Amino acid sequence: MIRLDDIGEASKLAFSHMKPGVLTNHMMTADEYRADIAHGALHAHVWDGGVLFLRKRESYHMLSYYINDLNVLPDCNLPEDVFCEIAFKPSGAKNAGTAVDFWKRAELRATFERIRMTRPAGGGMGSTACVQIVPLRVATDGYYASLANEQDSNDCYDLLRANFDHITGHLPDFHELRDNIEAGFVLCLKDSQSSTCGLIRWLPRAASIEIRQLALREDMRGKGMARYLLDAFTEICGNNKNTVWMRDGYAPALKSYAAAGFAPDGWRSVVMCV
Repeated sequence: MIRLDDIGEASKLAFSHMKPGVLTNHMMTADEYRADIAHGALHAHVWDGGVLFLRKRESYHMLSYYINDLNVLPDCNLPEDVFCEIAFKPSGAKNAGTAVDFWKRAELRATFERIRMTRPAGGGMGSTACVQIVPLRVATDGYYASLANEQDSNDCYDLLRANFDHITGHLPDFHELRDNIEAGFVLCLKDSQSSTCGLIRWLPRAASIEIRQLALREDMRGKGMARYLLDAFTEICGNNKNTVWMRDGYAPALKSYAAAGFAPDGWRSVVMCV
């Protein structure tokens, strides 16, 4: 396993394995390359059958890959906190199944599946510029949504870790979360004491705004607050296409997103762990 310290080196490795028939789940952007390289968090392993990339986070390693020969398994030891997510649309289900079988032979196991939901563009302001507070239409006075600021970083960090699995939850490191907050990609739900009791974190993608996490403090669950947060998010990002991945069969999330105009779009993923 080698640490990658240069974006040119990382790009060369990726493009050199883009061959006909390759199986891959590697979709890093240039900004993601740069951020991981800057923090010494991007590693790679090349073997006769392909190349894999490991992105190190505080509590997990995320694995992506290019496989050119299904008969040759990687000759390296994977960390115990690694997870690999294989996303596919219906037309790609066969290739995804082949990749899942490959990683099972490499001693990963399929743990659960996610589905993707999409909300079409239209209806919101489409920018975080000048957005400070979005009042929520709630029965209890005092709750409101506002873009997170630096002082909210610790509360947001703790809230995410209280809501999501530390390995498979795509959780950001503290510095990454702080950068997201500075960029205007985190919306907080505040109570009457201005304590953070919920949040939505999102990231811009090439053709959409992707919600990465929606988290609520335990005492806020079951009160419709997820829907109110999604309404506030829509006020900010609704002019863009919005997407979100969620665990298949998780009814509370499905209900909240469906009520906010999201619908399954056919994309699925298999999450694999050691």
